[in-house]
Amino acid sequence: MRDMLQTPGVRSVHLVDWRSGHTLARTGDDDRAEDAIAILRAVHTGPLCATQEMEDVVVSDADHHVLLAVLAGSDDLCLRARVARHEGNLGFALRRLRLLARTAQVPVPHRDRPPARGRGVPRPRIATPVDRSVLERVLTALRTLSTDHPGTARAVIT
Repeated sequence: MRDMLQTPGVRSVHLVDWRSGHTLARTGDDDRAEDAIAILRAVHTGPLCATQEMEDVVVSDADHHVLLAVLAGSDDLCLRARVARHEGNLGFALRRLRLLARTAQVPVPHRDRPPARGRGVPRPRIATPVDRSVLERVLTALRTLSTDHPGTARAVIT
C-alpha cells in the first residue's frame, strides 16, 4: 500500500472490509473510508452485480477521484485510493491499484483456532528474593527523611 502512495496524485490508500464497515489498514492522508463502504454496498445490492462480480469502481468529484478495487480471492475486502484530480493520472493510478488488488495477499481468518490465552493481559512478574540487609538499610534511610517540611528532605546514603 505504501508503494501506491508513490503514484502521482495519490493521497491515501485504505484496505476496507466493506461488509462489516471496518478499515483494516490505512496509509497516507488522514481521511475516512466511509464513502467506499457506502458506494460498494450500493453497487453490490444494485442491478449491476446481479449477473456479474464487481471488479473496480471509480467515483469523481470536483477535486478527487476515489478508486475502489476488490481484492482477488475475496468478496469482502477492497482497496480504496483517493487521487487528487489535478495532480494525478486516473488511468495510471487505476492500473496500479488493480495490480495491487491482484497481487495482495488476502488475510486468512483463523476461526478454527481457539483464541490466545491472556492476550493483552500482562503476565505477573515472578518474585525474586531480596537481600534482607539491603531492605533494612533502605527502610532505615526512608525513616530518617524529614516529612515536616516539604522540599527539605535529605538523602541518606549508607
